[in-house]
Amino acid sequence: MPCRIACFVAALLLAASVPNLRASATPPRLILAAWGAPQDDGNDLTPDEVQQIRDNAIYPNERIKLYIKFIGQRLDEIKQLAPNATTGNNRAQIRDKFEEFTHLCDELQDNLETYDSAHADIRKALKELVTASGKWDGALKIAPDDPAYNFSRTTALEAAQSASDEARQMAGEQDVFFQAHKNWRHKNGTAPN
Repeated sequence: MPCRIACFVAALLLAASVPNLRASATPPRLILAAWGAPQDDGNDLTPDEVQQIRDNAIYPNERIKLYIKFIGQRLDEIKQLAPNATTGNNRAQIRDKFEEFTHLCDELQDNLETYDSAHADIRKALKELVTASGKWDGALKIAPDDPAYNFSRTTALEAAQSASDEARQMAGEQDVFFQAHKNWRHKNGTAPN
């Protein structure tokens, strides 16, 4: 997200400083493309995955389980690509999967924070998340070191650790909260957008 903001601000500054650009009707995406900025929409989910997430917007446990599933699928793809990391386009594909993993972890954490602030009972999903996230670190290290994706892997490892830490902390907090507030148990809270 910070990269997109920086690109947008730079494009605005560029547009403001060039008189012909300000008067043109050139769409900002074309300006950014000409300037060399990525046009990625940031969505690392397939259309089917997006629909599944939307369908479960009001079911916090199911939605979190979907993120766990999608993250696991990205890890499986990394494992499949890792043995042939140096052949063909595999380096770029591995880097892309690391980046998708990182973005999905970020989305998962955003959902966790939203559900937690709404006091949704997500203890079941958190239990699964704690178990699953404990395995992510090893799976992310399967691919051999390569400058083409080492930075993306480091970022993915940090995202995995952050998600794992948040899940463990939140699981403990939820246990304490729902022990004190028994009438809130098994409620969905408010779903994130």
